[in-house]
Amino acid sequence: MKRLLSLLLVFVLSFSMVACSTKPENNNETPQVSETETPQAETSAPVEPVTLQIAMSASETSPGAVTAFKAKELIEAKSGGSIKVDVYPNAQLGGDRELIESTQAGSLAMTTLTTAPMVSFIPELAVFDMPVALTDLDVAYEVVHGEFGELIKQKYEDAGFKLMMIVPDSFRVMSSNVEVKKFEDFSGIDIRTMENKYHMAFWNNLGANPTPLAFGELYIALQQGLVKAQENPYATITATKLYEQQKYIVNTNHIMFLSTTVMNKEIYDGLSAEHKAVIDEAFVEATEFAFAEGSRQSGVALQALKDAGLEIIDLPEEEYLKIQEAAKPVYEMIKEDIGAELVDALLKALEEAK
Repeated sequence: MKRLLSLLLVFVLSFSMVACSTKPENNNETPQVSETETPQAETSAPVEPVTLQIAMSASETSPGAVTAFKAKELIEAKSGGSIKVDVYPNAQLGGDRELIESTQAGSLAMTTLTTAPMVSFIPELAVFDMPVALTDLDVAYEVVHGEFGELIKQKYEDAGFKLMMIVPDSFRVMSSNVEVKKFEDFSGIDIRTMENKYHMAFWNNLGANPTPLAFGELYIALQQGLVKAQENPYATITATKLYEQQKYIVNTNHIMFLSTTVMNKEIYDGLSAEHKAVIDEAFVEATEFAFAEGSRQSGVALQALKDAGLEIIDLPEEEYLKIQEAAKPVYEMIKEDIGAELVDALLKALEEAK
């Protein structure tokens, strides 16, 4: 009986060993995963593609337009193509006022322009009409990207805009058929200006005769001697060939051009966090690009004026100080119109930056 039980035990053990040795190997078999190891399904929805526009009245070769194309390149690359940007230069979608209104209404995402046309929509931007306040591009760059710049951004937001970029671009300078080398030489000169009460008050304080005139009529007015002088950046003077009717460039640097790109705030706020981050980062780089491009184009234009035979006049420091003194009453005008906050903040920021 014991022998029989031993034989049965040997048989069972042998069968088990054969079963184990004959189980097929499968190195490619998908491993079994317990319920606690089951991969989680992706829960975040893909970012929806977005199309934005940047429009401007300036030509496609202007610093603002060149920068807009650079911003387009940066945004599309950084977003992996999930944001598409269409750029419309040459007033294709309207002049400055139409573009501002369209951006404010949200039918246009962004517009690029200087601060001057925005004063009708944001009166506080008249702070940039303070003559001979901002006279150095590097200092101005620091000022508009510091605490003062934060105050300016808030004014834009209050009006329904998101300020994406603000860059010191160039200066308004005087071109003339009358030689000006000292403060007294401004006296009696008929100079075409914008129809801007602050600009006109400034020239009056210098002793000149400011004459508002449509820009399209300026070349003929200079040619016919109706005015003897005008004031614009180098690039404008060269692009419109005003230099053909002028003998001198006087580096008054009395009003700084600030190039801006503004976006409809509701459109910006409605973007995903990812898209906001992409656009913000792109405009940081675009701002640096714009600063360099403005300086480059200004240098090219100045050389063109020299090549055309115009004499370039830099006023002595003591004469320029007289101009700055004559400008101070205009600061008070602006302060009365927009309040003291921004005027005082700008003067303080300039003092600290210098």
